[in-house]
Amino acid sequence: MKKLFLAAYFVIIGVNLFAAGGAQEGSGSNRGAFLSRGGYIIPSQDVKIDNYIAQYDYDYPLPQQGALNVVTGIGIKDDNAYIQIGLKGKKTPFEELPPLNICFCIDRSGSMTPVMPWVKDSFYIFIDRVREGDIISLVDMDTNAHTLIAPTQINSQEDRTRFKREVDKITANGGTNVYAGMVQSYKELEKTYNQRYINRVVILTDGMHNFGDKVNKDILDLAADYNKRGINISTVMLGINAATGLMVDVAIDGGGSSRFISDHDEMVKIFQTELDRMLVPAARDLNIRLILGDGIIFKNTWGYRHYVEGNTVNYHLPTLHNGDYETMLAEVSFNSSTRPNNAGVVYLDYLELDGTAKTLGPYTLQLDTSMADGGYINDRRVREAEGLLYFSRGLIDIANKTAKISTLERELYQYANPSPQRDDVVQQVLVELHQNLGIIESLTDYLSNISGSLGDKKYEKELEILQNYKQTFTNVYNAYTNNVE
Repeated sequence: MKKLFLAAYFVIIGVNLFAAGGAQEGSGSNRGAFLSRGGYIIPSQDVKIDNYIAQYDYDYPLPQQGALNVVTGIGIKDDNAYIQIGLKGKKTPFEELPPLNICFCIDRSGSMTPVMPWVKDSFYIFIDRVREGDIISLVDMDTNAHTLIAPTQINSQEDRTRFKREVDKITANGGTNVYAGMVQSYKELEKTYNQRYINRVVILTDGMHNFGDKVNKDILDLAADYNKRGINISTVMLGINAATGLMVDVAIDGGGSSRFISDHDEMVKIFQTELDRMLVPAARDLNIRLILGDGIIFKNTWGYRHYVEGNTVNYHLPTLHNGDYETMLAEVSFNSSTRPNNAGVVYLDYLELDGTAKTLGPYTLQLDTSMADGGYINDRRVREAEGLLYFSRGLIDIANKTAKISTLERELYQYANPSPQRDDVVQQVLVELHQNLGIIESLTDYLSNISGSLGDKKYEKELEILQNYKQTFTNVYNAYTNNVE
């Protein structure tokens, strides 16, 4: 009978199959690629399909006039249809944007030690980009929050140098009180609040709130309260254990945006070329209504908070930022073999920055039953989005099998080595590993084929995740098989 040496058991235990416990949520392929490079498998509860679908702009065109552009599409695959609603905010050059009143809040807790150089680099890029006349303040937080520089109007390079020198002094230590950091930052902004300015907190953190008597609900309520007062918050997350779920929700409730920095290049892009997408709104209080036609059955949807009322799916976005994009995707089916020509209509209500209420629509969803060459969804944007849906569902399947592998590994403790019972458990582990490798191969082929059909290099981060997963599971599989005699 085949026997497994004890060494192989320790090899698989030594592999970090799941992302470390502090990571409450995934934040799309950018973070997924970052984790997978270290051999981590994202747990199923952390694979947020919304984030994977909403992370790309699908080449939505900028509006020719007005605050935003609405792009709709629909396509059929097997027995389902997929309805895509895309938004693109107007793009005003950075130099022409309203004045800024920004409080930069830096998490200096001990868990930030590995990423503190990136935090400082981020601030250096940020302070060099702000214009003369913009107002900047600086706060840091650990178990408490401290104002390092009160609101200061930038009038010279000497002002920027003063901020840089203060950031240079920051060292990481202690716990994290996110609530205290937010309260202190809001207080600083209130001192120079001006309705004509962009009034916003930018918080750089791993989001691991672990000190003080305030819970996540208190943090979200605080963000929502100040959003009503006209002061927003954007969150920038760093680190392998970043609590992205809380920070994404803070940004949503606070009327801001959220970003995850996976590498230095991403950091430079966010703070150098995309700063306006993080700070400056193009429209507020956006309410999208997807009204489904007769014979259309709602199944599921992704992309921001929503509720279903009869045949209407309602989405709400607090803010669409300058030059930014948002995507919603709905999965529907048909109540008979006859497919209606009209799948529904879309309306959008929103507020201009001056408070003027606007309504756009109706946008008619004309169902095209034809397929592109190769059997692909005809609409190119919907085709790309459906690929991301298929991919993220596959990640959930892989994560569930990985959880089963972890359970089987714990069973190995119960049996002598060698023993028939132990050999049986090892064979079950090998089956699950083999099946995961099969899922990875299927996902890789699916995404590669869609990318080829679109004629673009799509899904680069997703394919990287799959390649890294393949390497991780292959290493574990070989660790078992090489120790069987």
